[in-house]
Amino acid sequence: MVTRSQKLWCVVLGALFAFDVVDIYSFSYAAPAITREWGLSLHSVGAVTSATFLGMFFGGITGGRISDRIGRKKTIIGAVMVYSLFSLTTTFANTVGFLVIARFLTGFGLQAMTGVLIVYVAEMFPRRSRGRYQSLLLAFGLVGVPIAAWLARLVIFLGPGMWRWVFVLGALGALVGVAAIWLLPESVRWQSLHGDDYRANVTVAKLEAQAKAKTRAPLPAPVEEPTVASGRVGELLRGRNLRNFVVLCTGSVLIAFAFFGYNAYVPILLVDHGYTTSQTLLFASIFSIAAVPGALLAWPVVDRFERKLLIAGTTVVVGALFVVFGVTGGSGMVLAAGFIISMFLQTQTVFLYAYLPEMFPTHLRGVGSGIANGLGRLGVFAGGFIFAPLVAAAGFSGYFITMAVILVIGGAVTGIFGMRSTNRPLVENTSAANARS
Repeated sequence: MVTRSQKLWCVVLGALFAFDVVDIYSFSYAAPAITREWGLSLHSVGAVTSATFLGMFFGGITGGRISDRIGRKKTIIGAVMVYSLFSLTTTFANTVGFLVIARFLTGFGLQAMTGVLIVYVAEMFPRRSRGRYQSLLLAFGLVGVPIAAWLARLVIFLGPGMWRWVFVLGALGALVGVAAIWLLPESVRWQSLHGDDYRANVTVAKLEAQAKAKTRAPLPAPVEEPTVASGRVGELLRGRNLRNFVVLCTGSVLIAFAFFGYNAYVPILLVDHGYTTSQTLLFASIFSIAAVPGALLAWPVVDRFERKLLIAGTTVVVGALFVVFGVTGGSGMVLAAGFIISMFLQTQTVFLYAYLPEMFPTHLRGVGSGIANGLGRLGVFAGGFIFAPLVAAAGFSGYFITMAVILVIGGAVTGIFGMRSTNRPLVENTSAANARS
């Protein structure tokens, strides 16, 4: 059962994620205007986008490790302040070099927070509903996609330099971060691991009291789960942890590469393919509307079916749609295919976000998920130097066919070699993992 407090936490986390999403998508929507004003090439745009994802790589690893050491809550709040500050700093950019540095540091804070958010949900929500609340968290957050898209569409055409205001919105996440100081408790699993049983028990007792008041009946007997045990980071590279680590890193890199190869580059690629800036921003704005329903599509199935198979199946569907998007000629088909792609990409993200933190024990959950997520962003960083030559060599259609192949391979790796996790206790040691493969 999910209590009143847990629902409030989901709203707070969703609001934090919304500002994260606003900032990630802001540069994509602002890029055509910046390109026009500054006379940038596709390569320069790729370099700035790559800087963001390089920052995400370091942020994912650093944030995950810090959260394992000092706590999930402190890391989330600290990361929010970092990305808010540097999102605001982006508004003062006047050279490509300035943009690169500002976007690198913004990306660092963004991924440090996102990686720990999904860990927090995995640890603080019941196992039979944590997938659904990852879906709801993402849906709340993805409200930021249409907000960023429509703000860009409304503001950018007001005049030169107006694209800067798009990044001001991302900086407002700091306000929610301040509220989170009082509204979010620390993860009880993390507290138990670090010997803070008193405060962990206080949180659990509060949740139990709310559940009893809601049901007006005795609660079911507690289900025993593996002991939260301490350990060293080196365990990440041994036994079943190593298998999970390799599978998730490989799958995350390939899936993220294709995901952002579409989302981060569609506006500029459409312009390069002959569409006007106005048409492109209209298309991007319409695509953005699909994000929230896409996340909510996962709600009825994410806790019902095996997550690794859902990930694999969704990549096949999206891969087929990539091909349609790339080879179709009419603007109507581009619009329809792009809308459906944008929807199912977010459905796929829910499955992946629910799955990642379930693969590692508590003392490695932050760093393990952070590295897997971070390496996915590193793949996108490399892609920033590959995407433009790929478009030049393969053309518009070939580009999206290549993205489809990469995406399906990433899903297949996860679906074939990943561990089952749906409705099962979180992994706390390698022997528990061995029993669940």
